[in-house]
Amino acid sequence: MPDGSSEEIFDRQIRLFGQLGQKRLQECRVGIVGLGGIGSILAEYLARIGVGHFILVDPDVVELSNVSRLVGSSISDATTKVPKVEVAKRVILQGNPSAAIRPIQDDFAKESVARQLTGVDYLFLAADSMRARLVFNALVHQYLIPGVQLGSKIRSSSQGIVIDVMSANRAVRPGYGCLWCNQLIDSTALAREAKTDAERKAQAYGVDEPNPSVIALNAISAAHAVNDFLLDFLGIRVEPEALTYEEFDLLKRTRRLVHPRKDAICTECSVEHGRYARGDSASLPSLEG
Repeated sequence: MPDGSSEEIFDRQIRLFGQLGQKRLQECRVGIVGLGGIGSILAEYLARIGVGHFILVDPDVVELSNVSRLVGSSISDATTKVPKVEVAKRVILQGNPSAAIRPIQDDFAKESVARQLTGVDYLFLAADSMRARLVFNALVHQYLIPGVQLGSKIRSSSQGIVIDVMSANRAVRPGYGCLWCNQLIDSTALAREAKTDAERKAQAYGVDEPNPSVIALNAISAAHAVNDFLLDFLGIRVEPEALTYEEFDLLKRTRRLVHPRKDAICTECSVEHGRYARGDSASLPSLEG
């Protein structure tokens, strides 16, 4: 461990998986894409279990509307426009002062940014754009990086009645759980994201309104994703042969396990037809820059 106090700091969890397990976490390299409501919680949890290396990607700064759900943020951060990745860095160092952190205040969809995550051991996607899903999905299958896509959704009827309060934790493994195969990447939305606000208005798309978000709902998917990472990465449990997505319906108080489909000729995850294990020999579906 990096210093004499670390064994005491992590004593209670070392009792679960031993000093060797703690050392593996300290050596682990994780990427977190999106440091908003879910990503900021991920950063806190991963730091406090002792993960030692972080790459943090988010282009945005803290705004007043973020403070209610952005872990570690303050009114001062919002008024001075502190980058979200810097808030996450601060939170991580509070939980694990020896952590090595690379904050990237930029768009994950850029080639130059996405390439910086090809060497991580585990990838967490907590950004909600289709372009981020596209690049994340490619990195998992092309560079054989296990990952998870997380999200929360609150939906109301036209009368203002809340009809959905959902949280999702979707494991994506090289060759399995592909977001393309499971229609979780919308090509129409991809095209829309490529347009400017002015272009969307001109074509009657309008400009996207922010989605509802509550910190406690975000914590559900974040906690389950970190638990899965911890148990699987340290080999405390063996992942089942049949991969599942985990979906929570908070209105119905239900948890559903969904078996994702796999397209044998998928151009993303298949061995023969896709980018599976092609590494640097294939380009990423990212933007220039």
